[in-house]
Amino acid sequence: MHCYRKLLLVVVAGFSVLVLTGCWSRIEINDNAFVTVMYIDRPEDDQFEVSLGFPLPNRMATGSMSTNTSNGNSYSIVTKRAESIPVAIRKIRSDLSREITWGHCRVVVVGRKMAEHGISQLLEFASRQPSFHTKSYLFVSMATGQDIAKLTPVFERLPSEIVREFAQRHVTLGTTIKDFLQAEAAGGDMVAGLLTLGDVEMISEKGKVSRWVGTDGAAVFKAGAMVGDLDVMQMRAGLWLQGNMKSSLNSLRSPKDNKIISFLIQSSKASIKPHVQGDRIWFTIDVEAEDDIISSESQLNLLDPENINMLEGMLTEQLNGRILKAIKATQAIESDAFNFGRILEWHYPKVWEKNKNQWRDIYKNCEFVVNSKIFVRRTGTEKNSVTSK
Repeated sequence: MHCYRKLLLVVVAGFSVLVLTGCWSRIEINDNAFVTVMYIDRPEDDQFEVSLGFPLPNRMATGSMSTNTSNGNSYSIVTKRAESIPVAIRKIRSDLSREITWGHCRVVVVGRKMAEHGISQLLEFASRQPSFHTKSYLFVSMATGQDIAKLTPVFERLPSEIVREFAQRHVTLGTTIKDFLQAEAAGGDMVAGLLTLGDVEMISEKGKVSRWVGTDGAAVFKAGAMVGDLDVMQMRAGLWLQGNMKSSLNSLRSPKDNKIISFLIQSSKASIKPHVQGDRIWFTIDVEAEDDIISSESQLNLLDPENINMLEGMLTEQLNGRILKAIKATQAIESDAFNFGRILEWHYPKVWEKNKNQWRDIYKNCEFVVNSKIFVRRTGTEKNSVTSK
């Protein structure tokens, strides 16, 4: 028995040595080019233009937030055109002295023309590339992806970090490649955040006119192609439906003197339930939120519970209207951009199986009931406007 245990230990030790011989396919870190962002455009009907953003580690000053050094920018954008996205990426790889690595890519920006053509080829590439993160955020540029690539990063090291923060801070919709892949199975309807841009003088750049990028409304997709857009208020309704509305400012006019009262949304949550009765399908949407009053120009007494209840009712009515307006905008173009069909499939799989082929025709006539509850938790120490004193 003792000999058997000894032999077993020798075999295990020998096997361990064999599996610790090293990685045969390793690539040194200095041989990697880390993609942080991908921009895709459609300059011609038979051409794709792909731009990849790479950080330049040798130009990044340790412990500094500066994006510019004496040697130039701390990032690079490489662009190629081809008849397909993979071929364009292959051309980029041919011009690099390092191997392309996708592990750090968290942002994909699609130009408007490319979005209107359809993003099926992008989804095909993302689903087949093993190291590509499907949780990468997808945005649509009102112009081209290349225009967004030219932004001037001020608070961040890389342009991609600025765009990514828009989604992570819930300034706009944080739609991911994974969301689009899931929507593809149900028809390809989806909504994604829009990016806008402009040229302004920046003090941080010594007064030079530089590219500025911000958020706008949302792009509405139908069958994988952009067919319309939502304005900012309708886009924000999408954040409410997702329960992602946080740290956002909302204002209304006081019923007493028509002066502005501003509220800061601290948290929100939403639940959507489908209902089926015979051939009739409708949805109820329940939204709860907590607000703080951060500013008041009105003489309304904010320590009076009746006034607070009145303000909560006004905020609720305002929110109900905005959510319904956003839903009706998607119904008008027959795009289930907020994925109510997937919710129906989850709760009533047999009903979905019966109606999925004509779901868009059903969706455009669906009834939606929105029940919002907004609570004003904190009013501050002042009962009236400070300026009134």
